[in-house]
Formats: sequence, structure tokens, C-alpha cells
Amino acid sequence: MPLVEVVCCSPEDCRQAEQAGAGRIELCGAILAGGLTPSYGLYEACRAATSLPIMVMIRPREGGFLYSNEEFAQMETDLALFRDRGAYGFVTGILLEDGQIDLARMALLRDLAGPSMQAMCHRAFDVTPDPLAALEALIAACYDRVLSSGQQRDLALGMDLLAALGECADGRIEVQPCEHIRAHNAPEVVTRLKPRSIHLGPFLDAMDPTSDLGRPVTYGGHKVLDADQVRAVVASVINFE
Repeated sequence: MPLVEVVCCSPEDCRQAEQAGAGRIELCGAILAGGLTPSYGLYEACRAATSLPIMVMIRPREGGFLYSNEEFAQMETDLALFRDRGAYGFVTGILLEDGQIDLARMALLRDLAGPSMQAMCHRAFDVTPDPLAALEALIAACYDRVLSSGQQRDLALGMDLLAALGECADGRIEVQPCEHIRAHNAPEVVTRLKPRSIHLGPFLDAMDPTSDLGRPVTYGGHKVLDADQVRAVVASVINFE
């Protein structure tokens, strides 16, 4: 059975993920912006809430992945602090202007993290113009995993590329499938791709009482983990196996 990695944004998300059978957490802040570097306070609260290993997102802002020198320095500072606080691993992605993997900066972060941390490239990979070349760059930078939907918005459309990436990787790096993995298609993903882990982040909309008090100024909701979806995926893989 592949390990099920779940995106979490709060201590309660982490507790729910562990209870639902997840095996690892990707911790993000600002999920409505696509997931950014969490605060150190959030990380410590989540570490207290779960025994699962935590992969920490290192992403300084929303949007693309071409970073200024100041933004990269921020990423280095954040990574060093999480490393010193015992984070299991980190998740990041840095591209050059033409969309290729920024091998130099990705390698610098990998070296900064040291051998005690695992390293994963996130879906910045899915906009690279040559995915096989990008895979080789990540292998050269000593990354453990790459997260991908096969460069498609839906995993179902990217399965052929994911299979090709897995063959090319040949055990040198883990290709972790993601994007719309649910109970109905998880067995197919496992059968065809034989991944060591799969990645999902099902969320529900939530509001707190102060989001809209009937005043001219209102605020939007937030996201909470859909633990039932996680539980269903875990069960579907177990039952299939």
C-alpha cells in the first residue's frame, strides 16, 4: 500500500489526517493562495498535534516560481529555521525565466537542508517545458521526490506522462502523483503507476462567526480538511490491495 500524504493547514487538519489513516503531512499556510510557507508558530502547533512526519512548504509568495534574490534569501532563512526545529522535510520549487528547473538554487536549498531532511519539488515541475530534463535536474540536485499530475490539471489526463516519468526515474527519485485523487480512482493510480506514495488535499469551505456579521465590511471563509475524503482514499487502497 502506498503512503498517503495529505495537505494540512492547521493543527486540527493534522489530527484529522492522522485519524483518517494518512502517513505524512505537507504543511502549508495560505492554501487559498495555493499554499505558502507556514509560520513557525503554526509548525510548532502542528508538530504537537500529530506524530506524523511533516513536510514544510517553502514558498514565499503566490503566483509563479521565478524568485528575486531577496525572496530566495527569505526561503533560505525559513528552511534553516525549520531544519533546526526538526522538520522531517521541505517542499519547494524554483524555475528559471524560461520555465526550466533552477538547478543551482534548488541544489543550494537541498544542501542547506542537510541529510536529515527529505526534499520534494512541488508542482512548479508541472509547467516545465521539458519534464524529462526537469526530472534529471532534480535527480542531480539530490531531491527525494517530485510532485506531479503529469503536467495536466487533472491526473487522469496526465497518467501517460507520469508512467513515462516513473520509467525514466528508475528508482533514482520518487514520482508522487497528485491532483484529484479520490476513492474512485486511487486503485487505478496505484495499479498503473505503482507509486510509493500518493498526494491529496481535499478541503471543505468553512466560515467563522465573524466572517459576516451583517456589516458593510465582510470577510471570506477558510478551508478545513475533508477527512472523510482522506479516509475513503485510504480505505479504497487498502481494500484494493
